[in-house]
Amino acid sequence: MKISLKKLSRFEKIFIKIAKVYVKQYNNYSFCFKFDDFVYPKIGISDKTIKVIFKNAQETFNRIFTEGSLGLGESYCEGNIQVADKDYKEFLMIFIRVVSDKKFLFSLYPVDIFFILKAKFTRSHHARKNQYENINSHYSLGDWFENEEDSNQFYLQWLDSPYIQYSCAKWDENTKSLADAQINKFEFYAKRLGINKNSAGKQLLDLGCGWGGFMFYMAEKYNLQCKGLTLSIAQKKYVEKEIERRNLIGQIEVELKNIHDLVGKYDFIVGIGLLEHLDDYDDLYNKSVLALKKAGRVLFHSMFHTIMFYKGDSFLTKYIFPGGGTPNLKQNVKIFQKYFKYVETKGLPKLSYPKTLDCWFDKFCENEKNIRNLLEKKGKCGDVDYSIRVFKHYLVLSSCGLTVAGVMANILAYSDT
Repeated sequence: MKISLKKLSRFEKIFIKIAKVYVKQYNNYSFCFKFDDFVYPKIGISDKTIKVIFKNAQETFNRIFTEGSLGLGESYCEGNIQVADKDYKEFLMIFIRVVSDKKFLFSLYPVDIFFILKAKFTRSHHARKNQYENINSHYSLGDWFENEEDSNQFYLQWLDSPYIQYSCAKWDENTKSLADAQINKFEFYAKRLGINKNSAGKQLLDLGCGWGGFMFYMAEKYNLQCKGLTLSIAQKKYVEKEIERRNLIGQIEVELKNIHDLVGKYDFIVGIGLLEHLDDYDDLYNKSVLALKKAGRVLFHSMFHTIMFYKGDSFLTKYIFPGGGTPNLKQNVKIFQKYFKYVETKGLPKLSYPKTLDCWFDKFCENEKNIRNLLEKKGKCGDVDYSIRVFKHYLVLSSCGLTVAGVMANILAYSDT
């Protein structure tokens, strides 16, 4: 039976066409869409049906097709896209795959492809006045809380583990939990750096140390002397408390300092999830080699892209990582080779980052009541519903993007001196 689309706007019709092509290629789910008061019949043959409600539907799709990722994300955050948490990733994949999968994209009409590509390349970059403000807006949530302890409490609701990491874990074939996957990563990096039971007393510098999980593990497991650098006031306070709680005073220290200002000599230098916040890689790698002791090694773990024309996602740079982006793999290896004789790259197991993000999202949803209560009582962000959806969308958007096109790798570099 032919369904009339007269009630739908041009962009709503294009979306229906996209969804029909999508379920032919990815048929695990069917979709039922409601555009304000108009319910479109189920699309797909699967018994597993995802229901999505679009409020202010015509305006919502105008924004999606004219503002790209920012319009899509803000429409969700405003409550104009309503879908169950457990189904949000599968729904969002429609938008991610249509701009990433050429076979999918070119199954559509040329005029539809034009609007889709126009939306894809409609991106803007958002940043604060300086790197310090960029970092603290996210890692200290300076716009959300007056007190850094409340910021830490927000993150601990969904990152909480014995060794907190806010970066991709290593999911091996038989890995059962996120905590185990993070330990896998620590051990993998220890092996790459040459850290073992004979490394006790050696010095490690953690650039952009986060909440200190890697340092705490290396200090407790391998008895290393560790120093961490961060620009986040909240993270520094957390690490200092943990140093005392874990009885590691004198073995670990943390400084509020820009990583480009690193001083001293170290056996090991690491940067885990750091490069996404930088642009002067040359200066960092130059200073890293100068800060290494004889036979020292450095390791940087990051998302990388391999495309010619890259621009950061406009939703993520506005709401999550202002000033952030994904470094180019080839460019970074080339810069490393200026300063180090040996440079090796290795990727983590496929889908390691999406699996990590999915765990964070599940934990966030599980503890949403506590997060909401924290924001309502101690936050200053105004619209609590909007703020919660910002983080939900960020986690799911990142998982979708990295499932389809992400490159997660680490670069190990060392010289023969």
